[in-house]
Amino acid sequence: MNWQKIRTLILAFIAAFLLILITGIAVAQNESEIQIFKMGTDVIVPAGQVMTDAVSFGGDVTILDEGQVTQDAVAIGGDVILQPNARVGGDAVAIGGQIIKEPGAIVDGNEVVIFSDAQVFLDRFGLLGTLYLTNALFSLVSLIAVLALGVVLLMLLPGNIKRVAATIDQKPLKSGMWGLGGVVAITLFAALFGGSIFGFLSIPIANLAFVIAALLGAIATGLWVGHRIMPRRETAFMPFLLGMLILAIISLVPIVGGLVILMLVLFGFGAVLLSRVGTVQPEKIHQRLDRSTGSTQATGG
Repeated sequence: MNWQKIRTLILAFIAAFLLILITGIAVAQNESEIQIFKMGTDVIVPAGQVMTDAVSFGGDVTILDEGQVTQDAVAIGGDVILQPNARVGGDAVAIGGQIIKEPGAIVDGNEVVIFSDAQVFLDRFGLLGTLYLTNALFSLVSLIAVLALGVVLLMLLPGNIKRVAATIDQKPLKSGMWGLGGVVAITLFAALFGGSIFGFLSIPIANLAFVIAALLGAIATGLWVGHRIMPRRETAFMPFLLGMLILAIISLVPIVGGLVILMLVLFGFGAVLLSRVGTVQPEKIHQRLDRSTGSTQATGG
């Protein structure tokens, strides 16, 4: 294991996450399609400006006079505010906030308000406290869902899950690189083919495959963590349950816990790709990689 390379990969992932967290991201697929997403701050659509989607996590989405969002405007933990003659072509969604429309403002789609009383929690616990409570609830629900799915898959495909977990253990660097590469690939694929007929047909399938692979990676990650604590257990159920419990506890640590979970699941996702959904033993992976590149030299993890 090359710890220097793994540390560089982890630092790059954290830097990218913090950049998104602090500045938000705006993706322009072409000159007429601008999507903006920010965390912890407001999203403002300037007067007369046209954007495709506007999403704020922890802030308001404000569309100024005659500004337009052609698809959806979503505020999580904030309000969707439409000034005079502003327009939302799709849905306006406020989770934990309100939809405020001034005279002349138009929402062509649905106006969805969820947990509007959450403002009481925001006033009582503040934004960070409310986000922490929301994260704790989300972690609990996710734990139950992944536990149920994991138990089923460990009964149906025990060998595949164990091989993915073994790949994380024996090929951590390659797993991380494949996971990061897979995320970049699916993002570029959606950006390049979004709006085309090919993209309309293939992107949902690619997204479904991505979600399935990520879930398998999360299950294998839980098993891997459990085996680090209980290495001599021949059965996989107890290590898996213990591993998922440890991941759930880690996820409760503010900010850092979420980053750790994302990193571990990223490695699990990469191991799913690297092991071809658990059909290739870890010790045989370098042989397949060498044959695919025409090389006979073995490479380490």
